Amino acid sequence: MPGETELHKTLKKEACRWLFRMGYRCIAAEVRLKPLGIIDAVGTGLFRSYANYLAVPYEMQQVCFIECKASRADFLRDQSNDGQMELCLMERKRNMRVKRSRERFEKFGLRQAVGLGKFKACLLQPMANIHYLLAPAGMIQKKELPPRWGLLSYGTGGVNVVVRADWQECCRTQHVEGAIARTLTGDIYRADDRAISSVNREIFAQQQSLAVKIRSVRQQVVLAPPETIEEA
Repeated sequence: MPGETELHKTLKKEACRWLFRMGYRCIAAEVRLKPLGIIDAVGTGLFRSYANYLAVPYEMQQVCFIECKASRADFLRDQSNDGQMELCLMERKRNMRVKRSRERFEKFGLRQAVGLGKFKACLLQPMANIHYLLAPAGMIQKKELPPRWGLLSYGTGGVNVVVRADWQECCRTQHVEGAIARTLTGDIYRADDRAISSVNREIFAQQQSLAVKIRSVRQQVVLAPPETIEEA
């Protein structure tokens, strides 16, 4: 993203690696979800019995959101709600009504809770079961965590769980998986564009060097030996 710091990029990469180590297999960074905005790292997966987050004796689908915070200012900005809690609850009721009808969903979509901080918006517009904050070690204290959110710290030893997140019931996993698919498809297309442009630059450079070599070659007149002339 434009204006992004190197630390924030590193945190997103580490968040995706941590999700993979935890068993998630559908993972993407910077996933755009209409009601919530852009989530830094998202992972989904089907977990086996007793290997899931709740350790229950049956398979279950899990969705995990990770928000990366490289500075205190960024963390405090997402905590504010600007007094928009009542408006967010109204939008949540409307989104639930729209979600029940496929035609209305395709026509109107889900509205975003404007003015509400992302931490509370993720709980009032539930689209994930597990929510984590990832920040450099020591930047965020346990008492500062928003309700139901967990804390991951990044340091020299990698990513560690400081506070385990509380489970949140959610039934919109398909919507999240679709958003991940769109994000990964866009990344593939952009990667192809970058690869094509780099190949074109390489071919152009080769053509330039070849043209220089051709121009540097002088014309030479080669005379046939006298013996061949007499024979002819």
